[in-house]
Amino acid sequence: MSEFIYTLPSSNRLTHYQHFRATPATGALGAEIVGLDLRDLSTEGYAELRQALLHHKVLFIHGQALSVTDLEQVTQALGEFGREPYVTCMEEHPHVVHVVKEASEKAPFVFGGAWHTDWTFQERPPAFTLLYGHDIPRYGGDTCFANMALAYEWLSPGMQALLENLDAQHSPERAYGANANHNALLENMQIRYGQDTSNEARKHPLVIRHPETGKKILFINPAYTCGIDGLRTPEAQPLLDYLFNLAVSPAFTCRMKWRQGTLAIWDNRSTWHMPVADYHGMRREMFRTTVVGEKPSR
Repeated sequence: MSEFIYTLPSSNRLTHYQHFRATPATGALGAEIVGLDLRDLSTEGYAELRQALLHHKVLFIHGQALSVTDLEQVTQALGEFGREPYVTCMEEHPHVVHVVKEASEKAPFVFGGAWHTDWTFQERPPAFTLLYGHDIPRYGGDTCFANMALAYEWLSPGMQALLENLDAQHSPERAYGANANHNALLENMQIRYGQDTSNEARKHPLVIRHPETGKKILFINPAYTCGIDGLRTPEAQPLLDYLFNLAVSPAFTCRMKWRQGTLAIWDNRSTWHMPVADYHGMRREMFRTTVVGEKPSR
């Protein structure tokens, strides 16, 4: 019987920064950021913030007092706005999604309430997602994240070599297509669903190379990855299910806690996220933007 020794990187080391303080959340990914005001951060400060984001993959920046216009300016400091399909943006802020759940809502479900990576069916999926907590319950509503670079590095060399030659199929059909009636339960979100989504379906490499860090990443997710190019469903699904289960192993994840005035930013190219729907009967109001990324490539 052959043996294989896994050598995982120290993926979320404590790092010191000049413009703020960062405390890693877990050994896998995530950091709590304090000691800065995003409305008064220099160009050098934003460059350092981007480096922290690439390193920790998820930043929870506490103690902010951002207007919607402030959020737009922070987003543009990181790049160009992404496109927001299937969700109606604010009339006066066409790149901002108003994410709200009222205490009076009948169903406990929340927007985006499953493990996913944002909009991977797009030709250029988001590089970063920003989510600002304007009105946060006293407890509940944490967000979980998974490190897809670390999950890839855990795989054996043989499995890595197999996956690197494959393309994954991505589609919004299950989330927003003809049978996506779960969206009707989100009473205060303007979601467009129930139409033909075939024009949004496309394929990307199953393993991509991060355009800024050079890291290889498993670029699949349970919400939008629907198959593997060239494989029949009975062949592809067991492989995808194995990778989906692997990715949410506790050693590859973190669970981040919100505070009033927290801005979360995550690297959408190398993470999954999932909001925890455990605050039914409490109000939560947030504002969300994305930064457009590059076309995924090997």
